Amino acid sequence: MSQGPFTHVVACIDDSPATEHVVRLAQQVAAPGGRVSVVHVLGGPPFSESFLAAIGTAFGGSPLTDNSGAHREIAQGLLDTVCDGVPGAEPVLLDPHDADSAPDAVVRWAEDNDVECIVAASHGDALARAVKLVGSFSAHLARHAPCPVLLLPPGTAGG
Repeated sequence: MSQGPFTHVVACIDDSPATEHVVRLAQQVAAPGGRVSVVHVLGGPPFSESFLAAIGTAFGGSPLTDNSGAHREIAQGLLDTVCDGVPGAEPVLLDPHDADSAPDAVVRWAEDNDVECIVAASHGDALARAVKLVGSFSAHLARHAPCPVLLLPPGTAGG
């Protein structure tokens, strides 16, 4: 198992303030000239949008407009914005429908792309930590990734 600096590092990002810190840490653990892939997993439409579409369809109405293209554009925009400030960063947009879950999509991509380290933020709130809620994105990465995983704890101000 690699111990760093790593030749291929993944920075898992979302739209939270932790994204900047995750990317900075990924750059720090990457070897000089190493590869940094900035990975974002495409989210589905908001629950309310999906729920209303299901109700409309159930009562014979037409489903609401499929906004999956809009969701993809927003996610790609986030990736492009983050990667603009990271020299040599490779933007990667993953679709969780190709895997069992969003973190599973990252694990599979890491396995297929010789990733040596994954950097992510843990966002668990106090209630989730108190009841030891399992199944979070970062916990899944820590348990199933094919390489070391660096997790920034909730509320971390810097890398």
